[in-house]
Amino acid sequence: MIAVTVILIGLVLVTSQSTPPYVPEVQGAPHAEVATTVIDHGDMQMEAWAESVYTIQNTGSQTLRILEEPRVELVQGCCPPRAIVSQMTLRPGEQTTITLRYTMHNMMGGPHEFRVHVPTNDPTQSTILLTSLSNWIE
Repeated sequence: MIAVTVILIGLVLVTSQSTPPYVPEVQGAPHAEVATTVIDHGDMQMEAWAESVYTIQNTGSQTLRILEEPRVELVQGCCPPRAIVSQMTLRPGEQTTITLRYTMHNMMGGPHEFRVHVPTNDPTQSTILLTSLSNWIE
C-alpha cells in the first residue's frame, strides 16, 4: 500500500511540473521566426567542412509550411551545396533546421557566398533569405 501511495505522489508531481502550453506571438496565421539569417565562417582551410545551421520556429497560431526544398543561390564562389530541411511542416511552437554543409578543395579558394531562398506560407514573409559566407585559404 505504501508503494502505491509513493507511486501516485510521484505521478502527481511529474504531471504538475509539465511545461506550460505554448502561447503564440502571432494570432490567426503562421509566423516564421529565424534565430539568425547570416552565418559567416570566416577563413576556412581547404578540405575542412563548413556547416551553416539555421533555426526557424513557428511563433504563429497556425501551421507553418516550407513549401518546397529551399533553393541555394550562388552569389560568389563556386559549388553551392544543397539545403537540408529537418522538418517541412511546423505546428505552432515547433522548430526546424536548415543545414548547408560544404567544403572546398584546391583551385576553389577565395570568398564564397550562398543565399538560401526558403519559400513559406507565412503571409508576412513568403520567402526567407539565409546567407552563408566563407573565405577559403589555399
